[in-house]
Amino acid sequence: MANQQISRRSFIKLGIVAGLAVAAAATLGIPAYEKLYLTQVPPEKIKAIKEKIKRNEVQVKYTACVMCAAECALEVWVKDGRVVRIYGNPHLTYNSGGAACAKAVSGLQLQYSPYRIQYPLKRVGERGEGKFIRISWEQAVDEIASKLVQLKKKYGPECLLTDTGDVTDRDQYWRLNFAFGSPNAVEHGAICDTPRRHGPKLIVNGKRWEPDILRPVPVRMPDGSIQWYNKHDAKLIIYLGWNPFTATRIVWENIGTVRARAENGCKVYVIDPGFSNTAALADKWFPIRPGTDADLFAAMLRYILEHDNPADPRRRYIDHDVLVDTYVEGWPEFLEAFKSWWNKVDPLTGKNYFTPEWAEARTGLPKEDIERLAHEFGITKPAALIWGMQSPGHHYNGYVASILGCVLNIVTGNFERIGGVIDTEIVKSSKGGTATGKQFNSRKVKRTVNGVEVEAEQEKLHYCLYGDWPAAWDDVVGDLPRMIQEGITLRYGPFRGHKYPIAAYILRTGNTLVTAGPVYKFIEAFTAKKPDGTYKLELYVVIDTIFLESALYADYVLPEASFLERMSLSDIYPTHPVIFLRDAVVEPMFEAKKPTDIMNMLAKKIREYELREFGRSDIDPKDFWEKYKSEEDFVNEMLSVAPGRPNAGRPLPFPNLPEGYTLYGTPESLDAGQVQIDHEKKIVRGEPVTVEYLRRHYGGTMWPMSWYRYKVWDAEKKEWKSGGILTTKTKKLELKFHRYEGYNKLVAEAGEAPPSWKELGWEKLPLTFYWFETVWNPYTNPQYVKYKAEYPFQLISARIHQAMSGTHMCEWLAQTPAEGLWIPLSEPFELKMAETTPGGKAIVSVKKALPRNMWCIGTVQINRVDAEKYGIKTGDLIVLENPLGRKAPAKAYVCETVRPGVIRMGFATGGRFAPGLGGTYMHRLYTPNHSELLDYKHTPVMGQTCFADMVVKIRKASVDELKTLLPAYYQTEYRIEGVGTA
Repeated sequence: MANQQISRRSFIKLGIVAGLAVAAAATLGIPAYEKLYLTQVPPEKIKAIKEKIKRNEVQVKYTACVMCAAECALEVWVKDGRVVRIYGNPHLTYNSGGAACAKAVSGLQLQYSPYRIQYPLKRVGERGEGKFIRISWEQAVDEIASKLVQLKKKYGPECLLTDTGDVTDRDQYWRLNFAFGSPNAVEHGAICDTPRRHGPKLIVNGKRWEPDILRPVPVRMPDGSIQWYNKHDAKLIIYLGWNPFTATRIVWENIGTVRARAENGCKVYVIDPGFSNTAALADKWFPIRPGTDADLFAAMLRYILEHDNPADPRRRYIDHDVLVDTYVEGWPEFLEAFKSWWNKVDPLTGKNYFTPEWAEARTGLPKEDIERLAHEFGITKPAALIWGMQSPGHHYNGYVASILGCVLNIVTGNFERIGGVIDTEIVKSSKGGTATGKQFNSRKVKRTVNGVEVEAEQEKLHYCLYGDWPAAWDDVVGDLPRMIQEGITLRYGPFRGHKYPIAAYILRTGNTLVTAGPVYKFIEAFTAKKPDGTYKLELYVVIDTIFLESALYADYVLPEASFLERMSLSDIYPTHPVIFLRDAVVEPMFEAKKPTDIMNMLAKKIREYELREFGRSDIDPKDFWEKYKSEEDFVNEMLSVAPGRPNAGRPLPFPNLPEGYTLYGTPESLDAGQVQIDHEKKIVRGEPVTVEYLRRHYGGTMWPMSWYRYKVWDAEKKEWKSGGILTTKTKKLELKFHRYEGYNKLVAEAGEAPPSWKELGWEKLPLTFYWFETVWNPYTNPQYVKYKAEYPFQLISARIHQAMSGTHMCEWLAQTPAEGLWIPLSEPFELKMAETTPGGKAIVSVKKALPRNMWCIGTVQINRVDAEKYGIKTGDLIVLENPLGRKAPAKAYVCETVRPGVIRMGFATGGRFAPGLGGTYMHRLYTPNHSELLDYKHTPVMGQTCFADMVVKIRKASVDELKTLLPAYYQTEYRIEGVGTA
């Protein structure tokens, strides 16, 4: 058994003991993980709750939020079957510190919103006209199932694409899709920030690198106990294009950044064209030019490599103990490829690549600042370099920056170091397992291709992995308009040459039309017709709680239970295994149904029609309604793979169990050794985590934190080896991109590179460092210099703190200003909204008249210097126009908090034409939709829309002009009569 006794000297050698002894109290006995939670809750709070429950005033239930992507744990008070209060869950402090923000509390207004979808709807007019009739669930399910089976007979099941919005609560729909016979199921990750995640995926098979500032965390102490470790160790955090104080996907970075700065003197630098909320609390703001993130990272890496001196403590940048073959694969090759650019001359600047002078010319940052960033990041231990979703995640060449960001953290020895960076994807708890239904994709299927019958796995029919995007491991949604218009031709794999249409599209809780790419391109695809007058997309179903733009084009709209009415698991990103239950705290309102029920209803009816049509069915009752009689049955199967992470790192989480083995089961059972060990498969199984278990533990549980989890101690050889959390081909940090080798092999066998690779002159993907420029950037790409004079502004977008792109109808949020992008500049209007009655006893729908400037609207930020040139003041109406002729109206917000030459716009905050958005819909004529100004351009490897690559010009406009501009789009292009009128 691996190294079970860990001495204090071993801890110190790994550099992770300093401070462990001062961890907060709360030592755990073997069965007493509950104490870990209760130490966080004031006794008076517990007493008050118990007294209310005893008086039968409220039921206290625990669930998880979806009002933003943080998905914090919540405590919900229910009385008479209605939610009356929403608080933070004080027992589970991972995300919110036990508090609830305004977004979470506004879940009340979403729950009781007058804009909820109340019953199934069927389209009766043309797509986009907004003409629907009410139908029963029975009719809706029958007609949808019947149509799906017709399309399956006509084209094959692969003609179905299911898009489930975010990862949250998706699995029932994916399972049905895969069982039906289609491998084509996607989620929000395809349109989120695939370039940002590219480096982590290549190098560690991960996703998101975050600073090690989640505190407190449970840690195994030298005496064998587990205690809260509540000390901050980070000394420097550099956030590039990342605004965690607003884009709260990793909300613990809010608290952690502030505490690390206050308690440990941690410096915080923010590199961003906009002076974000995070920049406002940083030690220094670096207003970089958009689209030059890779340029800055390349210059930092070159500086560190050229100036490193192991003998000089002031220049000891590189951790040479990490850059050895034991842990890193391919560093010499990466270094050689990177250095091969050093003597090349950039045609745009006339300077050698990657020098500070070159980076100054491209980023707009002074050479001294670039050298300062490189020096301080190299010399400060521990430190963390973090890059964002907007940038580089939304740029055409974001892959390059993501790879370089990873390399900078590895070279300086900060990966998995205490106070350094953690890849949250490979350390968070697993969930889903076989419930997701991916095992159905291994079924053998037959297709006739060019007159020859071919048999292979169902998964090899995948629309992008064997089509135009063979390396798009997170799938492609941004290119869906072209795919609907032209159909799918498989270019690779055993079914090469097979063609099929995207004939059916099921969209669940997403809003593809607004958030996936150029709005006009998606509308063209959704409304495109064949010569016979029928739609190319023959079946389009939307499943959601609220009615957004995408639903205007649907054939059927089905009401799904709200997040307070359904059960699932949160998709969260901690630095160690944590899992939250999203429990149903009230019954569904109106005719809304839960995902498990919708899955089973459709599965039953599809089976019925398949038996009638084919005499057999791919749907087996034992895989659906006989197996999952309740949503709890489904979620229990999702939980069966928790935590699913190796027993690795220091301190070793469970020193009583074999090191390096994958762990399954509750932390108590693992701690007590109540396990079964499979030495052949290197698996340890304790008592399974279940819904009932999580309810007993206030809605969640966690397993101990450790660091250096990419190392495993070989007890026989008495040496460290690579492995642990790393599931790459070599079980090392891979700077030779073995993941690319599989895609290259697939392409070589076909003898044809994808069109997007050919754009870069590639016949195969490079296996180590590479470089290419972004698009629509006249400061880095010579192809676009010609646009600089006429279109002098670079356009970027940003999240607004108050909401996601579909929660604007919550007026508590809509009336809360945020970051200069969400400002009370509204015109007078009337609106139906959810209102709390006196005493907060209920929420009712009321109609209100709101005067001017009483409602926040999406604005655009423009620097004061630029505004003065155009005579623009805050509140003035302007029109933005790109070189493609696309226009967007806006009210200007003049400020000093954005770099000159840059227009900063909220994402999905304006131009919204779905009445279900409430007040935001009312202001559509003079608010900008960022997606209106996008090019139909996709990143070359993963196929994500280039949300951050565009230039625009601006001019002042009049109300009369806007009254004609928007109707021209809404009525002529979008075919929505009346929506464009004032």
